[in-house]
Amino acid sequence: MYVTKHQLTHYVMGVKLSCETVTLSLLVDQNWLETYGNALYSVSDEAFEKFNIKIELENKANGSEGDNTVKTRLAAGEMTDLLIFNSGAQLLSLNPTEYFVDITNDPSMENVDDNFKKAVEVDGKQFGVPVNSSFVGGFIYNKKVYEKLGLEIPLTWAKFKENLEACKAAGYEALLGTCGDSWSAQYIVLADNYNVEADYPDFAKDFESGKAKVATTKSALRSWEKISDVKPYLNSDFMRTTVNDGMVMMGETDERGPVHWAMTSQFFAYADALGYEPDDFGMFPIPSDDANVNGFTVWMPNGMYVNKASKNVEAALKFINFYVSGEGMDVFKTNAAADGPYLIKGVALPEDSYKGILELQSYFDEGKTGLALEFETQLKGTSCDQISVEAMSGSMDGVTAAKTYDDDCKKMAVQLGLPGWE
Repeated sequence: MYVTKHQLTHYVMGVKLSCETVTLSLLVDQNWLETYGNALYSVSDEAFEKFNIKIELENKANGSEGDNTVKTRLAAGEMTDLLIFNSGAQLLSLNPTEYFVDITNDPSMENVDDNFKKAVEVDGKQFGVPVNSSFVGGFIYNKKVYEKLGLEIPLTWAKFKENLEACKAAGYEALLGTCGDSWSAQYIVLADNYNVEADYPDFAKDFESGKAKVATTKSALRSWEKISDVKPYLNSDFMRTTVNDGMVMMGETDERGPVHWAMTSQFFAYADALGYEPDDFGMFPIPSDDANVNGFTVWMPNGMYVNKASKNVEAALKFINFYVSGEGMDVFKTNAAADGPYLIKGVALPEDSYKGILELQSYFDEGKTGLALEFETQLKGTSCDQISVEAMSGSMDGVTAAKTYDDDCKKMAVQLGLPGWE
């Protein structure tokens, strides 16, 4: 967290004065700035030196309050020249075709990863560039325990359960549950979307239109069956354990420490911050039932968008082109740790990245990645976390949980006015 003038609500980067300087305003939320602020400032300073483009930052609140600020300012014609905001379903709520510049054919998009393009695409047009690295969901695992027990990374769910059994038999807590923060219970289901769409590529589209349901789609139902499989392997206090507790527990080196945790690749940076060795851990995807289907579900970063009503569209496009160029990304990478591979083709992870992050790159290079469902559809039930807790705890079996989730999504679909869910 920065305790500097960068935390001011209104801050101008760059000090060089020139009559040719173009000042671009940029709106960004405080959470993002606290994590990636140094990198943004550095890229912006370089742009100022190269192009006389000066970035004027405005901070907005995090969460729903900040989202409402963005919507209000767009509607009132008071949006900044540039905006850093969510990709995926939350971007759709801003009506990007009305408010943002279509950059589908802009040079800035030439090397952008196809997964990110999908996350900023509306009506076949793309509106934003990625502003930081991706991150993935799957199982964090303890490499030292795997080596000690002679375990291999599982390529099927059945093999994963064998590994859990082996860890349990050896006296370890085989799988960490952190249901004290219910949102964390969702990751087995959410990170299994790669496997769902490997089996049913049009699932997101058909699900949103009401043509497909979770409980009647074999691969989607499997996600809920998997989460209902894990209770015998969880830590005894999984219902009370929070994510912060879990981060500490994963760092324990004795036989009380858990071996696996369904989490995101953001884990490695947090482990480092807590003072234990992040390179003692690796990560593998949620296994499917077919050893030939093996890939990560990816969460997309925020995008940077150009306000269509800006008086400085040309300069704004020049800035985003520099931001995602090799030179701009080199500056960014030097000033921010990566949570996963970058989404600009040809931009490699720094060699000093965490080993667990570097090991993810091959999945991206081989095309073994897919989007989390929230980046393909605005439809997500509001009770997914609570249903996940009930499935993980054994209060619901997988079939019941899947049917309950369908009912939960129907409520959201009706609220959104989506056809096919009446």
